[in-house]
Amino acid sequence: MCERAGAVPGKDTNIGAKQARDCRSDLAIGPGDPFACLLTVVEEALGLPVIVAALPEGIAGCCWRDGDQVVLWVNGTHAAVRRRFTLAHELGHVRCGHETAVAIDTFATLAGKTTDAREIQANAFAAELLAPAAGVEAMLNGEPTLDDVVLIAARYGISAIAALYRLNTLGLSQRSEALKQEIEEGHHGAVWERLAPRAVDDVLGGLDAESLPRLSPALAGSALAAVADGAASVADAAGAASCDLAQLARGADAIGI
Repeated sequence: MCERAGAVPGKDTNIGAKQARDCRSDLAIGPGDPFACLLTVVEEALGLPVIVAALPEGIAGCCWRDGDQVVLWVNGTHAAVRRRFTLAHELGHVRCGHETAVAIDTFATLAGKTTDAREIQANAFAAELLAPAAGVEAMLNGEPTLDDVVLIAARYGISAIAALYRLNTLGLSQRSEALKQEIEEGHHGAVWERLAPRAVDDVLGGLDAESLPRLSPALAGSALAAVADGAASVADAAGAASCDLAQLARGADAIGI
């Protein structure tokens, strides 16, 4: 999501952005409106279960598929703004029709350091889904300042640097390098305190370490839920699923169960 300011969007960027606009339209969300709660929309309106867990630090999330079954994973140890982008990115894999196996997403992938067409599409989808171009543009009155960056970040539940990247991608800033330096030096913190904008308050952002792993209600009654709740051992779950005990144990440990 960090193309050069003024650059013509590539084919994959356009594909991802269009899918995001279609998704927002399907959900009857205004072209410039923020999500009230992305996690609720994904699970209840789109019917996709989400697991928020303590994944290894290098993993942001993944889109797991087994035939028609889909489960979206998000690393709950990351900051709330990163969780939201990760979930939007994983949803992008679904909405963009990426049916073949997709590699586990790292922070570098979500930061735009990838040449994989599917990842570029998913990043563009996430950027447009969370911070739609129509809404971002409507918040500006001339060349954006650090105040504008903070207000955009707060309205759409993204980080200040992500808001700046969004402005850069849309070709709306001619001084993005200067703004980036201000953010890196921490000046946006003082701006946030001065403006005191209303931040996004949602389920995904409210999760803490004690509430992990958080399994989708759609997974209630599953072997994974039984292990997470302490109602069954990993060995019991492995036997019920006819899978390798050692492999399941490693997977359970990786997500903090």
